Amino acid sequence: MLAALPLLSAVLAATPGVEAAPSPPDCEAAPQPLVLSAELSAPPVLCLSPEVATNLLFDTPLAPGAVEVQATEQELRLAQGPGVVALVPSVRLLPGEWRKLTVRFGDGAAPAVATVLLYVHPARAARQVEVQRKPRTVESYQREVAEQEEQVRQCQEENAQLRASQGKPEGLRGLVSVGLMGGDLGGIASENLSYPSQRYTVRKGSALDAKRVWSYRSRIRVAVELKLQLLSGVQPWVAEGATLVDAHGREVPVLPLWQAAPIALGWSQSVVVEAEASPKDAQGTYTLKLWEAGGARSVTVEGVVFPPAPGSTAH
Repeated sequence: MLAALPLLSAVLAATPGVEAAPSPPDCEAAPQPLVLSAELSAPPVLCLSPEVATNLLFDTPLAPGAVEVQATEQELRLAQGPGVVALVPSVRLLPGEWRKLTVRFGDGAAPAVATVLLYVHPARAARQVEVQRKPRTVESYQREVAEQEEQVRQCQEENAQLRASQGKPEGLRGLVSVGLMGGDLGGIASENLSYPSQRYTVRKGSALDAKRVWSYRSRIRVAVELKLQLLSGVQPWVAEGATLVDAHGREVPVLPLWQAAPIALGWSQSVVVEAEASPKDAQGTYTLKLWEAGGARSVTVEGVVFPPAPGSTAH
């Protein structure tokens, strides 16, 4: 077989679609099903041996003439049925040589054309091999392309936001630069809902306790900061979502949450819920609910109120 290997480059060069010689396969191993899919990075390899029949059992019906082999009739005989292909190489195919088998499917799904590389072994051949096709419809490709385009769009938006934020200062200067302070409405107002007397309540059955609660209001936003403590459970708690609902059942859309760190049993951490609101919005009493991934453990805080807009005396 080693003497035949120098012929490999010449054979592959004469075989359209085979650009470079792959490594010789392990023909000693038991044959595995050949899987044909549009996502394959390289075609599968099948071991043949002179004067030994190899039968390919397809799970997809084949039209007459759907299978072709780049070899002469003197080198390899091919017989095709609706779902079976028989290959019988002759002694003219030398050990170490490569050939290519092409299958064309006519159902409109992908892959429409699949390739299998044939490697000639002096004694080891796959006698019977299942050929499994993993078809994909055009619609599935269109959905995948649409999803990828949406991901690219989101990444571009996030990238633009990051670039825009790089030039803005931090601290109070940053609040001024994004319009959260200044003007006739002043800066940011805060209210401690825990002092001098606790004005909020934690609903019975909550998995966490709110040890402290503060509320804030700027020119265009309101926020609630909670110091939460986990009451039971070994798994640390991480907030995934939140709702802020007024006394009439109207929900205020909240921005992405911020949490200092996962909350472990016996420890407390800050969680901040923020929402956009004009000075006339977010009036009255609100109920705030937070939950972890899956919603198994949650906390509901009732009686949340926000301070008056900066520069205003009305509550």
